[in-house]
Amino acid sequence: MNTRLTLAAAASLAATLTAFAEIKLNDKFSVSGYISGTAAYTETDGTKDGFMDVDAAKLAGSFNLDKVTGMASLHTFTSHDPVLLDAYATYAAAPNTTVTVGKFLSYLGYEAFDYPNMLQISYANTLGAFIPAYHSGVRLDFSSGGTSGGIALLDSVYGPSYYKGDGTLNNGAGIEAYMKFTKDKSALFAAIAFDDGVNGTKDDRFTFDLWAETTVGKTKFAAEYCYSTLESGGADADGYFWLLLAMTPLNDKWTITGRLSGGEDEALAAAGVTPDFMKATISPAVTITDNLGLLLEYSYIKYDNFSADKVHYAAAQVIFKW
Repeated sequence: MNTRLTLAAAASLAATLTAFAEIKLNDKFSVSGYISGTAAYTETDGTKDGFMDVDAAKLAGSFNLDKVTGMASLHTFTSHDPVLLDAYATYAAAPNTTVTVGKFLSYLGYEAFDYPNMLQISYANTLGAFIPAYHSGVRLDFSSGGTSGGIALLDSVYGPSYYKGDGTLNNGAGIEAYMKFTKDKSALFAAIAFDDGVNGTKDDRFTFDLWAETTVGKTKFAAEYCYSTLESGGADADGYFWLLLAMTPLNDKWTITGRLSGGEDEALAAAGVTPDFMKATISPAVTITDNLGLLLEYSYIKYDNFSADKVHYAAAQVIFKW
């Protein structure tokens, strides 16, 4: 079982802005992207499985035309053909206010979507797909000093795949909003999302996501709590996950990240029993060059009331970015 790709296909992905470098073509246009390859070993209750492949690639082009900026990108996981991922334009309506139209990434989630921005290989949550990925709509964002925020009206919060929403308003719209407070080396983020009709059904999902991070000396500490409830057939199925994370540099090239996470999801319950998990992760990383890096990870997952009991996951991931 490839945990990374399973979670990605389920759209349990985090939302951060692209941080990899750009190649400037001229004053108005630039390109960026990455390609990653992963070798992974998984042992689930004694059953062993291995994986080695190029697991993701992204090619993005961005433009800056006076008050209008934008991006379009092509992306693929091993399990998907190439898809149009980012496709949006942003208008600077005021010095601290922007309006974005198109297809873009969700506000929610501490852990990143793009692999070069991850601090480890796998994601903290191994059960429900509570963190959305891409969807289409219009959003308004603002910033003032150490405070920023935004609200988005969407075709849906959760789509049929990681790279798009459901593409219709016939079953209702989706809404996301966030606030972020930043001071010195610390940040606090809170967001909500409501999907009025999940994946073309009459099911409604409400999600709340809260995370905080701070840096003490050279060590970054972070914590996240995400709660989500799915209303289906007049009954609610609640779920949540949490994470605690610390990342510190070992020298100019190496860092090491430790993470604990856990959660449960009533939507996966069978015979009235709700599955839950605890996960421990250690992930060293080395910067080989400005464009080339290597991530290593070992994770141990303990499940209760689930199809699996214990999982050992070990992986190495090479990422080339530009």
